[in-house]
Amino acid sequence: MVYRADPFSSSWQGSLPDLARVVYHIKRLHLFGRLSLRNTERLSIAHLYFRAGKLVHIVGNRGDAHAILLELRAWRQGFVRFDRGTITEIGNLGEGYEHVLDDVLLFLGQQGIISLPVQSASPPLDTQDQPKSLFIDSELVITAEAKQLMTPWEWRVLVEGTRRISLAVAHLVGPHEALKVLQDILDDCAAAFPAFASLEIAPSGYLRVADNSPLDSMPREDLLEGFAALIAICQYFCSPMIGERAAHRLVVQALRETGPMLAQLGVFQPDSRLLSGE
Repeated sequence: MVYRADPFSSSWQGSLPDLARVVYHIKRLHLFGRLSLRNTERLSIAHLYFRAGKLVHIVGNRGDAHAILLELRAWRQGFVRFDRGTITEIGNLGEGYEHVLDDVLLFLGQQGIISLPVQSASPPLDTQDQPKSLFIDSELVITAEAKQLMTPWEWRVLVEGTRRISLAVAHLVGPHEALKVLQDILDDCAAAFPAFASLEIAPSGYLRVADNSPLDSMPREDLLEGFAALIAICQYFCSPMIGERAAHRLVVQALRETGPMLAQLGVFQPDSRLLSGE
């Protein structure tokens, strides 16, 4: 089984040594879904649910959430699978459980059971405290922390893509139900990206920007991750009703000419496997 780290795949899978890298990607990309772990040496299963990259619920056959995490320290072989978009409404674990998970991963890494992801190195000491310049070049803005912001062109593409996706969801479930569905999706995104609270549902049943100012000051990378999560959640909401393949095609058809532009930004990527009809 091969570990897949494609952030646009519906699932990633691998063996136990890949566990830390999978968790790292879930947190870095603020993903929603279920991480399933199966011990191949003895009967032991654990399911870890993430909402916007945060660990929110744990179930398994080895006791409560804390006991399940601690039992992972004894694992030596197993399979790992992450299914995106599998969201549970149950549970809201505190940060303490994430710290326990981090400690377990560190322990397994120190034992040589799993591979720990390599963190980016810190900048040289002689440059860490130097102030970064603030400048505006054409329509591109750089913050004092040297975090790139969105250009107006990129911003228009994101807003238009979001509008088209939300209209597709509304067409599928009906205008009345769409108001509740889109609000739930918006609440999920706002939990991970507070600036997304400036989005609202228009009376006609689609997401629109009520206040640009919070989003205008949000770093480009964070904004792209937020819109990627928003589109992914919309697709995964449709999957149980019409199937994964049809849901993906619905998104591609709804985006039309904005699709390639969103793919260029790294927000959405058509899946040839789902589009091929195989």
